[in-house]
Amino acid sequence: MTTPAVFLAYAPRGAGLLCAVVYCARGDHVTGWWTGSAEGEARSAYFLAENFFGSGNRTLLATQGNDLYGGWHYDFSRSEPALADPIPCEDGPCHDLERLQFQFAHEWLVFAEEGEAAAEQARYAEAELSTGPVLIRHRMLNKFTKGDAVWTYGSPTLDLNIIDFLAARWPLDYRSD
Repeated sequence: MTTPAVFLAYAPRGAGLLCAVVYCARGDHVTGWWTGSAEGEARSAYFLAENFFGSGNRTLLATQGNDLYGGWHYDFSRSEPALADPIPCEDGPCHDLERLQFQFAHEWLVFAEEGEAAAEQARYAEAELSTGPVLIRHRMLNKFTKGDAVWTYGSPTLDLNIIDFLAARWPLDYRSD
């Protein structure tokens, strides 16, 4: 796996976390994980952008929630994304994706069910910032570009073309402009 790239978008006076993405390139493909707001609820999934760097048709496969071992359940390249039968995920990449997601979430995110969520919620309340079921660690907000209504952060290895590809297809509310 290559060096992971991350992208986060946050609406401080709106929905809160819009999206958080971590991904790595694997040959012509991109694999990763996203979470964010979808119609007011937190959603997450692992994804595979097949042939992103190749010459064939690009597809965007995603799991049902965080169930990586249940296979790819959605093809967001189609108008009807739900697949009749899941496509199995390979074991090796699954383990890599789980580690990638865990490291990213541990560094950047706090989920409502975690013990430290109340302290993070209090920091957000003190700063008069929007919250939700998934929070960006408050200390990480200083890394964001804050010139617009939506604050964003992209790691140095980020390829915005990948984010544009995802945001045009995924079920999250965030759309890149």
